[in-house]
Amino acid sequence: MKVTKSLFVLAMSFILLVIQGCDSREKRVVRTSYLAIKGADTAILKLVITGTQFTGQYEVNYHGSFKDSGDVKGAIKGDTLIGDYHFQHYGLEKWLRGPIALLKKDGRLILGTGTLESYMGINYFKKGAPIDYSAPKFIFRNTY
Repeated sequence: MKVTKSLFVLAMSFILLVIQGCDSREKRVVRTSYLAIKGADTAILKLVITGTQFTGQYEVNYHGSFKDSGDVKGAIKGDTLIGDYHFQHYGLEKWLRGPIALLKKDGRLILGTGTLESYMGINYFKKGAPIDYSAPKFIFRNTY
């Protein structure tokens, strides 16, 4: 009886360790910072990636005279990060929300553009329409 009980406890302990090990790998957190410069405009993107989700901060400085800044969040699907950008435009009190799409390529993130639709004042990418990465506003490089 003692041997059976000991084996049961040992087996359950092993199963719990395996389950916890799998959970910790899925919830691995990666923090990265990116910088993009195009002409006189600069953008900083700080991301926290947890599994297939991302959150972070995004700031665009236009010619050093005004900026947009706020939070990003969304999902990672293959080599694409797609979500939304909740930000203040030019430092005004009103908060805006719009879509964001980033393509991972060669260690960089390429900001995509697409056809927008709006619902209740919130812009989003039109379902089924392609996102274009051929003429990006910004190409982000990892700042480590």
